[in-house]
Amino acid sequence: MIYDVFCSEHAKGNPCGVVMLERWLDDSTLLALARDMAQPVTSFICQSAAGFVIRWFSLESEINLCGHGSLGAGAALIGQHDLDSVTLSSRYGEVTITEQQGMYSLSLPAWSGVSSTLPPQLAALKASTLEVFRTRDLVVVVDSVAALEGFAPALEQLMTLQDSHSLIVTAQSDSEGYALRYFAPKIGIFEDLATGSAHCSLAPYWMSKLNSDQLIAHQHSPAGGYFELSKGLGDTVVVAAQVRRV
Repeated sequence: MIYDVFCSEHAKGNPCGVVMLERWLDDSTLLALARDMAQPVTSFICQSAAGFVIRWFSLESEINLCGHGSLGAGAALIGQHDLDSVTLSSRYGEVTITEQQGMYSLSLPAWSGVSSTLPPQLAALKASTLEVFRTRDLVVVVDSVAALEGFAPALEQLMTLQDSHSLIVTAQSDSEGYALRYFAPKIGIFEDLATGSAHCSLAPYWMSKLNSDQLIAHQHSPAGGYFELSKGLGDTVVVAAQVRRV
C-alpha cells in the first residue's frame, strides 16, 4: 500500500509505502523490500501480543522517528481495523496516530535548540541568516521565504556537515506560520518532500517566536507539504495532516 502524507489542495505531500508483516524479517530483506517499494520511506508493521510495532526504512538504511511513515501506517491500520486511534511501538519510543474529521494527527517530542554557528559549507545563506541552532538537526533561520526558496546546495556540501541528522532551513511565512526545507542526504534523502519530524525542532521555536500555540507550516519542496501544528501535553507538539491512499 502507498499513501500520500502531508498533502492538501495545493501540496502533493510525501509518499510512503506500508507493508504488514506476519513476523519480522532480517534487516537486509527489509531494506530490499523498501527498495522494491521505491518510495522515500517504507513503514513495516508487525503485530505482537503487546500491539503494533513499526520500523521505517529509506532506500538506503533504517531511519528513526519518521513522521510521514507513522501517519501513513496509522491511516492504514485505522482503516483496516475500524479504529479511532492506534499506538505504534518502536525502538525509539511510541507514536499514537488519531483520526478525526478526515485529518490524522500524531504527538511528537518538542526539542529545545542549542545556539550554534553557520558552518562554512552554508556560506550561501550567510547574508540572510537570522539564527542557527541545533537539536537532532541543524536549523538555519533565514529572513525570508524567498531566501529559503533560493537556497541551492550541492550534495557534497551537505554530506560534509557534521553532528547533525539533517539540515533544516526555515523562515516565517506570515503571522500564523512558517516555511521550511529539509535535507538529509546521509540517510539517502537529498531533499525531503514533506517531513513530520522536522517540527520537533521547528514548532517549539516558532511557537515561541510568534507567541502562538497553533501554527500552519508549508514545506517548499518540489511536491509541497502542508502541516497543522499545535502544542501538546508536556514537551510535545501535535502534527495534523491529510493522508490519502494512492
